[in-house]
Amino acid sequence: MTHDLAVARTSEEGKANLDKWGYTIHENFLSNPDVARLRERLEEQAELERSASVATLSGSGHAAGDRYVGAPRAGEPIGYQMVSHLVNKGRVFLDLVHKQVIHEYAGHVFRGEPYNLATHNGIILRRGSSRQVLHTDQQAIPLTLDRPVMFTMMICLSDFEADMGATLVAPGSHRFPSPQLRADPGAQLREIGSELVPMTATAGSALFWESRTWHSQGGSSSDKARVSIGCAWAQHFIKPQDFFPAIVHDDVYDTLTEADKEVLGFRVIREFGGAIKPRWA
Repeated sequence: MTHDLAVARTSEEGKANLDKWGYTIHENFLSNPDVARLRERLEEQAELERSASVATLSGSGHAAGDRYVGAPRAGEPIGYQMVSHLVNKGRVFLDLVHKQVIHEYAGHVFRGEPYNLATHNGIILRRGSSRQVLHTDQQAIPLTLDRPVMFTMMICLSDFEADMGATLVAPGSHRFPSPQLRADPGAQLREIGSELVPMTATAGSALFWESRTWHSQGGSSSDKARVSIGCAWAQHFIKPQDFFPAIVHDDVYDTLTEADKEVLGFRVIREFGGAIKPRWA
């Protein structure tokens, strides 16, 4: 079975891909200057966190059991570094989440329901990072739903090549129940008539997949670093992975616009819950 990657240059093409395949690769999401500016700031921050012994690191990958916070350990390779809570680490990262094309996708995936940012992190992957378990981002929700409650976007600040750990996706898998985490992934993929394909892309592209789509981070055997920004967006009633109203630093909060606060989840929807009043007594 050979699958041609679902590539889009407009959000309309991307929405059709999401409906059919559960994912899309949106080309030219960022301009070359934007890629350079974001990558420079992200790599600067990553280096500062390593120097300050507050980096989130792993020798063998995103979901590996060897993740730790601190300085790099002597003689131990860094296969993975996460730079968390980017809204606190530069206006350039916060401006990114206001791009109109993101909200065109969100309006389509969530069928007009309100939503907010659920997580916003930088990810740097290097040789030795292992492949992640096959999963869906909706797996933690103990309900069978006919629609996604989240979607993830991975913004490529470097090329994504197969041997660099490009995200693996199972096309069309969003129409099936989540995979069993401890079962043989190959057998499960054959059962639903799909396969795992690497979402290869050039720097400046953005990968989108909805929360029912089967996927995993690929393993890296390359000397090139895979650099990206990962964002998840969730419908308003889903508890976000990162609760921004509690995370945002005071000096950053003082600069937030009303649009910033809305996208970060400060807004209460339909008075169902989540009120933060006041931030200050």
